[in-house]
Amino acid sequence: MRGGNLFLSALVAAGAVAFALGVSRSAERTWAIYLINLLFWSGLAVTGPAIAGIMELMEARWSPSVKRLALTTAGFLPYSLVLFLVLFGGRAVLYPWVTTPLPVKAAWLNVPFMALRIGVGVLLLYWVVFAFVKAGFREGSGDAEALRQAKHRRVVLATIMLFLYVIVVSLFGFDLVMSLDPKWYSGLFGGYFVVSTLYTGFALLALLAVRANATGLAAVSPSAIQDVAKLILATSTLWMYFFWSQYLVIWYGNVPVETKFFLRRFFEDPWRVLAFVVLAAGWIVPFSYLLKRLTGKPPERHRPLVVISLLSLSAIFLERVLVVVPSISPTAAFPAGIVEVLVTAGFFALFVLSRRWFLARLKPRF
Repeated sequence: MRGGNLFLSALVAAGAVAFALGVSRSAERTWAIYLINLLFWSGLAVTGPAIAGIMELMEARWSPSVKRLALTTAGFLPYSLVLFLVLFGGRAVLYPWVTTPLPVKAAWLNVPFMALRIGVGVLLLYWVVFAFVKAGFREGSGDAEALRQAKHRRVVLATIMLFLYVIVVSLFGFDLVMSLDPKWYSGLFGGYFVVSTLYTGFALLALLAVRANATGLAAVSPSAIQDVAKLILATSTLWMYFFWSQYLVIWYGNVPVETKFFLRRFFEDPWRVLAFVVLAAGWIVPFSYLLKRLTGKPPERHRPLVVISLLSLSAIFLERVLVVVPSISPTAAFPAGIVEVLVTAGFFALFVLSRRWFLARLKPRF
């Protein structure tokens, strides 16, 4: 474990150095991959507790271990908060309205107001998430009256957290992604961003549950893992439904300011190929496999589910690339250079390390 932590720490350092060098040499590409990773890993970190909050409100009793495993992704949130502050330094590179305001949208798209709503939203959401996580890990201890009061507190916190989750993650989509191209808009994009983030949360939860079983951290039954697989199927289909709902309305309206977003990504290379990779890896393959898996007795081995979960996470990461990079530069290429790879590896390593440190500090019972 110690050797693994040293390796991950080296990846974090390499990613930080690559980012610093990239900003000075190729600012647009570097800030683009930074934004993609920040949204992807922060979304994963905050979605785990959100899933636990959904289970709390629905009184889901099918797996307390899965519920507690979902809480563990919150370890990345303190680092996410700092990384959001770093993003402020790239505002003029990423967002054209910062240097060239759009009069028709100036009331909404201005730096002070955007910084205020994103900053306050992230602070409030992360604060409530940590309060809920703390309450969640204490679940089951105390006398009858203490248990009743603790249950009430968790329900209240979960309700507030989920409201904030939908609002703040929607703002991530509207403010941090859609405003990269301030002349394009879609009223469904915020909801689409929430659903796609929730999809990644269930995919990660499946990996955590299988991994926890393999390492002896928890004992998650095959039926509970099967239930997580059902939720992956449901959210993958909901993600595709939200995509199709946007696409159909924009295609039917045929308004140039709206259709150019899809024309660029579905009819021009290299984005055309990437779009179909995202479709196949994010929905066609998971839907085809999970629809078959969810009939009959839950399997004891979960290797195919691990593959499906990794495909789902990769698909949404590539989808973030697809929506972000072409908006930043009309001549942008697929971000696969050494800087992009190292920055992504650094974010991944920091996410894994932060979760390990979080577990080591809290020592939760699963």
